[in-house]
Amino acid sequence: MAIEAAHASKGRGQPLASLDASELSHRFYRWRGASGKGYICSVFPKGELPLVAGFSSAVTIGVSRDAGTPRAVCVMPSGAFALAEDRAISALEADSGVEEWHVHFTADDACARDLAASLLH
Repeated sequence: MAIEAAHASKGRGQPLASLDASELSHRFYRWRGASGKGYICSVFPKGELPLVAGFSSAVTIGVSRDAGTPRAVCVMPSGAFALAEDRAISALEADSGVEEWHVHFTADDACARDLAASLLH
């Protein structure tokens, strides 16, 4: 699966209610796939791109913010992320306004397709 990017609908994700009062609340987010399944992601600021690029068995979601509301702008499995050149990811980050990377670990291509179908179409 290649990197998928598009303008996405808002409202397909939410913070974890169980962490509302926690110092960790900004580090986790849940996105809903087209199947209705929820995917909990770890949140990394765009400055941590080298760390995020090194993950395997994960799906990475590039997220911008519209008036503070997270909006997915790209979805890619870690394999596609790892194959892309650093400058291509940096350009994607800049062109799409990516402010943070949401990473769902232990994911496969089916997970990436489910999230992309929900978040990018």
